[in-house]
Amino acid sequence: MWNLPSNLEHALGDASSGLARIAAELGAEAVAVFVITESKLEVSYVWSRTGKIPTGSRLPGVAKAHVDALSTRSGVVEERSTLAKLLRESLLRGSRSFLLFPWSVREQVVNVVFGFASPQPRYRQLPDAVAGELNLFGLATWSVREVAILRAELQRVYDRLAGRKVVERAKGVLQEEQGLSEELAYAYLRRESRRRRITLFEIAEDVLRGRGRRAATSETAALLRDRS
Repeated sequence: MWNLPSNLEHALGDASSGLARIAAELGAEAVAVFVITESKLEVSYVWSRTGKIPTGSRLPGVAKAHVDALSTRSGVVEERSTLAKLLRESLLRGSRSFLLFPWSVREQVVNVVFGFASPQPRYRQLPDAVAGELNLFGLATWSVREVAILRAELQRVYDRLAGRKVVERAKGVLQEEQGLSEELAYAYLRRESRRRRITLFEIAEDVLRGRGRRAATSETAALLRDRS
């Protein structure tokens, strides 16, 4: 069966490897991929011609103006600009000038940044063939991240549903063994959760494993007195 997440990740891996080749063709010393989502900046890929991946691939404390610039700026960034200084000092240390290629969809921007040792890049804009490859790379990056978000959300939903099933089973055990109503069984579980400061799911697991059932008798009596 075709596995969508793994195939997308494989495609992104192939595209990332191709960035080093493109950088070499352009005469660049390095290339980095920035992903900007809701004014949050992340570095997802860095390659250097020297083979040494620069450290500090996170950019803490980057001014919002620079984040906005990476979200919208394309083309040449010359050596003396403040954005060039930021890129040089924080990540692409061997580079003096830069060539930016942003790709955006919805509220996310993928900006591929090529760094050059010369004061100005060899190209003022990317060749059409290279731009086409980078468009595909941007699409692959966005797709993998969207699938990862969806996968995490589905896992959270699954965990919540699984937790509810465990709680329902524990309620059934208390109803059968202690003669409680569904309402009192749930009240017992909630009281124990608050008293022991653990989750309802953990209390339910204890009941299903047999622990806590003996205590349920006295707790049930207290609950019944409270309700009377």
